[in-house]
Amino acid sequence: MFPVYILEDNDEQREFYKSIIINTKVINEYAMDIFDVSSVKSFFDIFSETQYGLFFLDMEIDKDTRAGLKLAEWIRTNIPNANIVFVTTHEELSFLTLERKVSPMDYVLKDFTIEKIKSHIVDDVILSQKYYDKDIYTKRTTFGYKIGSKYFSLPMDELILLYTDKSLSGQVNLISKDRRASFPGNLNYYEKKYDNLLRVDKSSLVNKSKMISYDSNKRILYLENNLDCNVSLRRASLVRKRFK
Repeated sequence: MFPVYILEDNDEQREFYKSIIINTKVINEYAMDIFDVSSVKSFFDIFSETQYGLFFLDMEIDKDTRAGLKLAEWIRTNIPNANIVFVTTHEELSFLTLERKVSPMDYVLKDFTIEKIKSHIVDDVILSQKYYDKDIYTKRTTFGYKIGSKYFSLPMDELILLYTDKSLSGQVNLISKDRRASFPGNLNYYEKKYDNLLRVDKSSLVNKSKMISYDSNKRILYLENNLDCNVSLRRASLVRKRFK
């Protein structure tokens, strides 16, 4: 789910923004979670760790004219792919967003007409979803890793197996259609990053599209390129479901 957060201490305005976002979500059939709060404290009370998100922030919250800007700085530091939109009366503070390197995607003034505010919010939601879809598609279709100062990538449909070896702590081994490599990392990171990789035991991640057959008695999973790996008892049911 792509999260959308609204920080606005005026209840009527917050509900107005929320209704626009919900309507845009429904019309376009977006998979979005929408959260609206009236204070910075409430934001952190409901916030869940994410790599993505669209944040509509009022600059002034509870008479603090820079509350939204301070939160935007935190968001930019902690959420790599955040899209930030300021909806505010403080046009004079716009230069600070550049000075603080917040890089907002939009700056909407509350003295705009209702239709203009609505148009900005709709455009921001649609554009954010496009950015999200493009980034997720790229991550799903390309696998990247780093050795030393050099970055490498290969098409995801060539990756077969990632595994670790107790004798090489902190290293991940890769086997693809025509490549073998070893690089620093851990399987937990790649399991979370790539949803087409399946954990089959403590030390193995397999590409779901490269699974050929499964021997449930021996708990051995057969992969392309004449590869196989063991499946833990805990993960056996997940592997069986893939073949049903």
